Amino acid sequence: MGPFSCDKEERLQLFIVAIASISAILGTLISLTHGISSVFPFLYIFPIICVVYFYPRRAILFALAISIIYIILVYLLGAFDPILVAISTAWFAIFITLAVVASSYANGLLEEKVRIRHIMENNREGIFCFDPGTLRIRRVNQKCAQWLLYFREDLEGRPVNTVWMDSDSQQRFIDEVKVKKTGVMSESLFRQKNGGMLRCIISPLYVTKDTVLCSVTNVTDAKVADEEIRQTLEELERQVRERTAHLEKINEDLRAEIIERRTLEHSLLLGEHRDDSGCEGKKQP
Repeated sequence: MGPFSCDKEERLQLFIVAIASISAILGTLISLTHGISSVFPFLYIFPIICVVYFYPRRAILFALAISIIYIILVYLLGAFDPILVAISTAWFAIFITLAVVASSYANGLLEEKVRIRHIMENNREGIFCFDPGTLRIRRVNQKCAQWLLYFREDLEGRPVNTVWMDSDSQQRFIDEVKVKKTGVMSESLFRQKNGGMLRCIISPLYVTKDTVLCSVTNVTDAKVADEEIRQTLEELERQVRERTAHLEKINEDLRAEIIERRTLEHSLLLGEHRDDSGCEGKKQP
């Protein structure tokens, strides 16, 4: 389905450009042959704009070619009228200038789009791209969509708060990004399609006026692991305290037993000493 739809779109674009170009050339022929010289130049703007939109890298060459056709028709059919020649030369310059300026802007947008696509396709982390003005999701990569349990197409164009739950951290992040562009990190809660919550670290990778491309790192498992480690350490600490208290109790019992035994031994020794003293007294006359 994908390749066929792309082929249909390509053919439609070529058809639009061809119809617009043929219409401009035929309009020039009809205008010049009927003595009209003030209408037909405008017909060339539409095909140039179409090529700038569909094929920005080829726009200058196309504008040069169709402008040359236009000026040749004027020279051949205009009876070398000096006013018409001057006007056609001015329009020739306008066509080329229009193509250069528009294609430069379009090529910049195309390069930006390619750069964003490259980052999204080659980054192993989750990628989340949104418009800071409209607060709508522009694109997400497969990794991020899997974390959120969505298909990528289901998220594109939807409001950011569909998945980004923490509105305070969201606004704070956008404000910091507008100032610093990069180097900002924010820990936020993201909501999955089934209602589950993910704790993520989000940081900007590429920022323009209408695009914030962010790296998203899922730290939910790390937080769970940290919580489990903390609980384990607390449990171990509790067991150590209980064991220490038990050992201290045993130690106290042993100490008490030793003191009791020593007391008993001391009492027995005193009793034996008294018995020995009494026996010696009886033996004397």
